[in-house]
Amino acid sequence: MQNLYIAAPTHSQYAALAAFDESTREILHQRRDDFKRRRDVLYEGLRSLGFVMTHKPQGAFYIYVDCSAFTDDSYTFALSLLEKAGVAVTPGKDFGVSDPERHLRFAYTTSMESIELGLVRIKEFLGTKDS
Repeated sequence: MQNLYIAAPTHSQYAALAAFDESTREILHQRRDDFKRRRDVLYEGLRSLGFVMTHKPQGAFYIYVDCSAFTDDSYTFALSLLEKAGVAVTPGKDFGVSDPERHLRFAYTTSMESIELGLVRIKEFLGTKDS
């Protein structure tokens, strides 16, 4: 039993070493920079549309926004946004009990083109949304 938990398996140790290789680090830095650009575009876009955020994420792949300027039911709002505008977001009720009806989660794990298209669709949706 001791051989199973006393040290990481050899293949895992080789994988860990590869993670520190300069070519791997370049790939990881590029991905980090891509996520930062996506985050910044989504953050500024949502802010300009009237969504409220307490801070810009520093390590996540999503932005958690207050949508209470548009609805008092983020679940229904998310469904309507999907059905009418083709934009998928996650309602706050999936992430806790602190005012979940006021929050939505927007992921930026997709392409920049999809983020920009999503922002255009959200803007159109908000402009035509029944109050």
